[in-house]
Amino acid sequence: MNFNPKHILNGLLKSKGDKFLVVEMFADNNRAASIKANFKEKEIKFLKTASHYDLKKLLKKFGRISRYKIVLGLDSHLATTIYSSVVLVRDRFKELIDEPEIDNLISQAIWKFFDRQRNKVAAKMAVSDLDIVLSDVKIRGVRLDGHKVVNPVGFKAKTVEVMFSQTFLLRSFVDSVKEILPLDQVLFTTESGTAWSSVMAKSDTGQNFLMANIFGEKTAMFASAGTQNSYWDHFAWGENNLYAGLASDLALDSETAKGVIGLYNQGATSDTFRRRVETMISRELQTLANGLNQVVKKMDVKQIFLHSFFDLPAIFTTNFRDSFDKPVNLRMLNLDIISNNFGFDIKFKYKADAKYSFSFLATLLEWYLAPREDKMSQMAKRRVRWLSPV
Repeated sequence: MNFNPKHILNGLLKSKGDKFLVVEMFADNNRAASIKANFKEKEIKFLKTASHYDLKKLLKKFGRISRYKIVLGLDSHLATTIYSSVVLVRDRFKELIDEPEIDNLISQAIWKFFDRQRNKVAAKMAVSDLDIVLSDVKIRGVRLDGHKVVNPVGFKAKTVEVMFSQTFLLRSFVDSVKEILPLDQVLFTTESGTAWSSVMAKSDTGQNFLMANIFGEKTAMFASAGTQNSYWDHFAWGENNLYAGLASDLALDSETAKGVIGLYNQGATSDTFRRRVETMISRELQTLANGLNQVVKKMDVKQIFLHSFFDLPAIFTTNFRDSFDKPVNLRMLNLDIISNNFGFDIKFKYKADAKYSFSFLATLLEWYLAPREDKMSQMAKRRVRWLSPV
């Protein structure tokens, strides 16, 4: 199974502007965005965004799917993407490295990592190791004795460090989605949170960080440290908890509580009611802070990127950082980060689509920044069918 056909990539890179469909599949909803991208000129335009819990109905909103190059971002219960590296020691370190040896080293690295991670991945996705497939491997760099090189052929080295990403999928998911999505048009499949974390790691952060993605029912956390990018953990707190907590305190239904927070964010309440609402909201946000605080202490990070798919209360930016046991730098993810750090001109056909579009663009950008069809990547791809026959 190959999600990234070479002939599609070659045609794509020659084009001045192409239409992409970035599809996101989460636990409680699906989202998609049609995007026209001219990577040569660094111009990106969002044409349309939509959401629907039914994937088939969602795709119908975008017309003829054959017009698009598809990029697929998946929730952590459907996919696991790990960015890591494996160090191998050469027995004949005084000899020059040739292509057959590189092929053999890449094979060893992929197998070593696959064998070490498959049980962990299966446990994370709550299935047996026979229920997961290795769908993609990308070689993202090579270091010889600690020094990064573009092409290791012709060099001598005692150690070879292979940096790569591997994406595992549920076998049942692959079987079900191929009935809906044309897999020959899917250029890139990834675990969404890891892709977003990888993009932020490529921007000028210069430090380890934690990324927290806040959904309706959960907060999923991803860790970035050097060449390592992967899922860390999640806890049960999200948008619905915020509304439910306020609804309980004020004896309202959740939808009305959501409206109350909207009025609070607009400053459209009395001072007395505002203070009362702030007390209630702060209590709920403390649950979020407690979950993040535990991870911050284990990871020993000072930077947290917060990525929310809903409007957090205005009090969040002023008081939330005081909830941690040690000083942390909190930053909300938005499109300006990509525009400023990567130099893209981002436009929207409909202004309303700009909201919550960071994830669409970050997933597309992670595909764009990934290694192309070089020899080492081709060597790696040959191992995918070998390790995960479908």
